[in-house]
Amino acid sequence: GWITGNVIVDRDVYGGGDYGDYGIVLSQGRIAFGLSVGGSGTTLCGATSVADGQWHHVAVTRRNTGAMALYIDGQPDGATTGASGDASYRNGRTSPWTYDPYLVLGAEKHDAGSEYPSFSGWLDELRISTSVRYTAAFARPSAPFATDGATAALYHFDEGQGTTLGDTSGAAGGPSDGTLRVGGTPSGPAWSPDTPF
Repeated sequence: GWITGNVIVDRDVYGGGDYGDYGIVLSQGRIAFGLSVGGSGTTLCGATSVADGQWHHVAVTRRNTGAMALYIDGQPDGATTGASGDASYRNGRTSPWTYDPYLVLGAEKHDAGSEYPSFSGWLDELRISTSVRYTAAFARPSAPFATDGATAALYHFDEGQGTTLGDTSGAAGGPSDGTLRVGGTPSGPAWSPDTPF
């Protein structure tokens, strides 16, 4: 499998019959982005250490052709070609596994054990897009993201309290709000007023 390190994003399903799975982890201080379609998976490992206690903008892109890219603070940090095809969930799919339909932030979604540790750090400004936004170096964002026609989900992490992470994308079929689930040792996640801006 391609999951290793501290899980930042986990989107997968158990069993066959779906299009694909993906995830983002922090492994040995670097970002890794893994994606599989069917039985074929690829992991793209970055070269830049981000485990320095500072905020870093991380962007991953993937095209249906299989082209995958990773950017750290607006700079290209790796590219490869993986499996081609659709990596979305099938419409109307069912599963006997409770957590299959969800995108999970900061933890491995199926509680698979200590070899898949949770992320210990801060997250802010998560945007999921329906198009590839970055194809070359770009200026590191200096303000919160704004929604547009290519925004599928947008999370600012500004709630500060409660157990709901609001999706502000305005995308059709939404909002896709998240629910904070607290657990672990030390207990987490927790809201923070810290911000990269």
